Amino acid sequence: MDAVIVYNPKGGVGKSMVCSTVYQYLLDHKTPFTAFDTDRNNPDCFRRYKNILPVKLAVFSEHHKYEDAANSIFNEAMQNLVVVNMPAQVHQPFKDWLEKNEILEIAPDVGVRFHLWFVVDSGFDSLQLLQKSLELFQNNMTWTVVRNFGRADDFDVLDKHQELQGLLKRYQATVIDFPALLGSVVRHRLDSESLPYSAALSRDDFGLIEKQRIRKFLREAYAAFETTEVFAHVHE
Repeated sequence: MDAVIVYNPKGGVGKSMVCSTVYQYLLDHKTPFTAFDTDRNNPDCFRRYKNILPVKLAVFSEHHKYEDAANSIFNEAMQNLVVVNMPAQVHQPFKDWLEKNEILEIAPDVGVRFHLWFVVDSGFDSLQLLQKSLELFQNNMTWTVVRNFGRADDFDVLDKHQELQGLLKRYQATVIDFPALLGSVVRHRLDSESLPYSAALSRDDFGLIEKQRIRKFLREAYAAFETTEVFAHVHE
């Protein structure tokens, strides 16, 4: 089965927002999947979706006592589609888990396909980490670069980065545009009240314009998701 890893070792790029929207997409399309949140410090996806979805917790860590704490992700991916929210500062423990357990070597034997969804803003450090990850994982994963317009207004730096564009082409990366959700009040309420999108849409204390903004955001995000290999046929 498929394992969608929502990733970027840089914090603050919107990984949890993207991942929670993927959860909602699969729920809305009645697609079976298993959700994981690996952010020990701020498990946003777990917090928002735990009441409507059994979000599992896992840990990537360099400490030996956690050496088995992420294995459940791979074990689950042998049976079901999994979607994993990753924390910041996870590059080394994720790399160690893959290499020390030879995960990428055994995955094809059991039908597990890794899809790395690398969420970027337009910051130089974010693009450096993307390049580093592409050079490390190469074609051992299916690549999707998620340009988060909720965190940046344009991505000229990415578009004009010749070396990075060459790597994206070499590893056949899909680039998608993740929309901004309009309305700071809506965004704050979703976060502070730990609300899944579906709950906000069903509540009377969200106004008509606020609900329409959420619907528009989800519609645009879902359309972007369906251009990726892993979700190309979900809506059929």
